[in-house]
Amino acid sequence: MMIWKFLNHLLFTGNYIPQGYCYLWQRELVALHIVSDSIIALAYYSIPLSLIYYFIFQRKDLPFRNIFWLFAAFIISGGTTHIMEVWTLWHPVYWVSGTLKIITAAISAYTAFALIPFVPQALTLLSPTQLGMIDSILQKEIIERRETEARYQTLTEASPVGIFYADAEGDCLYVNERWCQISGITCDEALGKGWLQGIHPDDRDRVFSEWYSAAQEKLPFKSEYRFQGINHTQISWVFGQSVGQIGENGEVKSYVCTITDITERKQVEEENRRLNETLEHRVAERTAQIEISNQQLQKEIAYREKIALTLLELTQLQNAILNSANYTIISTDPDGTIKTFNRAAEQLLGYSLEEVVGKVTLAIIHDPLEVAQRAEVLSQELGVKIEPGIQVFFALPCREIADENEWTYIRKDGSRFPVLLSVTALFDSNGNINGFLGIGQDISDRKQAEKELRDLTSAMQNAVEGISRLDIEGRYVKVNRAYAHKCGYEPEQMLGMEWQLTVHPGDVEMMLSAYQEMLISGKVEVEARGVRKNRSFFYKQLTMVKACDAQGIFNGHHCFMKDITERKLTETALQESEFKYRQIVELAEEGIWVIDRNSLTTYVNHAMARMLGYSELEMFGRSIFDFMDEREKPQAIENVERRKQGIGEQHEFKFKSKDGKDIWTDMSTSPVMDSQGNLLSCCALVYNITSRKEAEQQMLQLTEDLKRSNEELEQFAYVASHDLQEPLRAVTSYTQLLAQRYQGNLDDRADKYINYIVDGATRMQQLINDLLAYSRLGTRGQEFEPADCNAAVQQSLCNLQIAIAETKAVITCDAMPTVMADEFQLVQLFQNLLANSIKFCRQDIPLIHIAARRQESEWVFSVRDNGIGIDPQYADRIFIIFARLHSRRQYSGTGIGLAMCKRIVERHGGRIWVESQEGKGATFYFTIPIIST
Repeated sequence: MMIWKFLNHLLFTGNYIPQGYCYLWQRELVALHIVSDSIIALAYYSIPLSLIYYFIFQRKDLPFRNIFWLFAAFIISGGTTHIMEVWTLWHPVYWVSGTLKIITAAISAYTAFALIPFVPQALTLLSPTQLGMIDSILQKEIIERRETEARYQTLTEASPVGIFYADAEGDCLYVNERWCQISGITCDEALGKGWLQGIHPDDRDRVFSEWYSAAQEKLPFKSEYRFQGINHTQISWVFGQSVGQIGENGEVKSYVCTITDITERKQVEEENRRLNETLEHRVAERTAQIEISNQQLQKEIAYREKIALTLLELTQLQNAILNSANYTIISTDPDGTIKTFNRAAEQLLGYSLEEVVGKVTLAIIHDPLEVAQRAEVLSQELGVKIEPGIQVFFALPCREIADENEWTYIRKDGSRFPVLLSVTALFDSNGNINGFLGIGQDISDRKQAEKELRDLTSAMQNAVEGISRLDIEGRYVKVNRAYAHKCGYEPEQMLGMEWQLTVHPGDVEMMLSAYQEMLISGKVEVEARGVRKNRSFFYKQLTMVKACDAQGIFNGHHCFMKDITERKLTETALQESEFKYRQIVELAEEGIWVIDRNSLTTYVNHAMARMLGYSELEMFGRSIFDFMDEREKPQAIENVERRKQGIGEQHEFKFKSKDGKDIWTDMSTSPVMDSQGNLLSCCALVYNITSRKEAEQQMLQLTEDLKRSNEELEQFAYVASHDLQEPLRAVTSYTQLLAQRYQGNLDDRADKYINYIVDGATRMQQLINDLLAYSRLGTRGQEFEPADCNAAVQQSLCNLQIAIAETKAVITCDAMPTVMADEFQLVQLFQNLLANSIKFCRQDIPLIHIAARRQESEWVFSVRDNGIGIDPQYADRIFIIFARLHSRRQYSGTGIGLAMCKRIVERHGGRIWVESQEGKGATFYFTIPIIST
């Protein structure tokens, strides 16, 4: 009822007149108001529709949207008041009109007040010109960022590393295809925490702990770990790195991570470890070609602010990847001018970014000779001429062919290192090449490992010692040349052969036992007989080493063989020789005595012990000085010192026997030294010369007695011959006087007897003179001194000149030497020999020749004649005193001349002899030793 009253009062018109009456219903005035108010109302109603449609529904991103609603309400209410102005011309509903005006007033006032705080904000809005400039700048930035994004996309496609993007909690947001290839996990499986499930269980806790620790300390994460995939189909070693992206609040908001497949490096390390242990392992095949692909980045962000933010993040991500990679990443223009040079390239090549950007890589880091060689290879492969230059690197990428090749980079300091360089083309949004990207991996370690492997393989193949590898079934899987040749095979012939075929059947059981021992201890050494291909036997020393794989599972063993046939034969020969030696030593009549460096007895044979009256056991360990008198020890000590100097010698020494008797020995000593020249032992061969010494003593006594007797005899001969001269001269004188006085008074027989007496006395006197001269040879001789034999010969010729003239003898002489001799006796020697040759001549003229020649340590003289000669059977007799081969009627003389020659020669230490045939002359030889002055 109240509402009805309100509406009735509101619409009440009974007391009011229409508005037209105020205009006196003038048609023109009423029409003017109707038209103007209608147009104003229509305009007011159209403005809110445009505001609502365009600024509220179409541009929901505009600020101050509420003010547009107020503008719409204000304008609609204002338009409605104009409609009411037309309506009240005929219907005086002034309450309704007033109500609408008050509503319009309220909306207008609220709009005015609401507009006040928005006016300063509206003034800060950019003008259309400014918006146009900003739009132009943003458009340019969008184009640049799209190009950067394209380069980044190409970079990720060419990158050899897996890329991983995670939020602050470690949940995976994105992985590239390379990451999936390395880890063995699909992109969907890796999202969230799924990537952790692909990590090897043995590494999972460690990786999570290191990740968490790095995140807490806001440090980069670096670690090596294994992926085995969700299905455990493959195990891959990776080197993982992550860099946190810090938000405006200083907290890590996301991570950019990379993983590098180091499976091959780990395999190489494992192989090197095995090679070092068994000389057997190999470095894995060269790193598989890196297949790089990457999915497209997120779709273009709709709004410019988000696009700018995303492009900024992508730029940061690109820089993080470039700077965290351990590969050289260099991008160039199509002409080869460097545009990008990452941190790894700076570190490896020694150049700073400023030094290389804008320059051509060919002129900086490449070897011209290597480039020329590559140009020739490419020309042959492509069938077109490739000039040595930058096109060598771009020829294949320009043909959309990945170019991966090994090159040598030259550092700033001139040093070089090998790299594996992958070059790909970069394309713009239109598909045109706008540059090239080169990613180089330092392969110095791999090259060194390959070199070491080649060296080890060569060393193994060329090793003198045999080396082989057997599987768990005992079959040869690897054999070097030395091993195979010792067995009579070529290496390839032994592959797959069972080891029992190379072992003597009698030693197979022993080898099986050694094999079991190797399984327990890991290594065993054994000596056995080997069987060659031709079924001949040889001795070998084997060292078997247990082999296991990376998981520690037994997978065979290594066998190192040394041919010890010669050693075995030598040992056998030595054993036989030692047995024979011991038999000889023990049965030898000579003593054998061995002492050590301290002069302690280490061995004596039975003869040595028996020589001194001891047993072998009694002498063992005792000092050699215990077996001699005190007066002999200084000499013994001196002898031992010479042994310590390595001097071996033969000498005589006197020992004391167990019963106190003197034992004279002749010792031949031989010291044994070590490599440093120190005495190890000394062996002596000992002869018992006690009997000889006693005989020598007796001989010495006899010699002294004989010498004294000879001296007495010589003195007696001299005195006797001298004393006999006087009565002999008296007999001769009185006989001659008797002959002179009674000559002719006696008969012929008396004269003959007187002649016999005179002749006998004369011969007796000559005999006594010769005997006197003979005796004086040993007692009246002069000291030896240099004597010229030429002068001695001339003097002897002078003494014989009458005999030479009577016989007309022809005597010739060669050049004579100078010798150490008694010159007077030397003249007498030549004179007697020459006189003998003149006397015993034939009817023809005597021809005599004197010669001398040197023979080793003596001079040999000869006197040759053409005389009657001597029967060889009397060659020794003629040198005996008073010995004659002819009667005095045939040849005069006393028979003492040659005896004197012999005594003179023997006094000089020589010898004399004759060579002759009867009737053919004779040659007398004598020697005189060469004595240095």
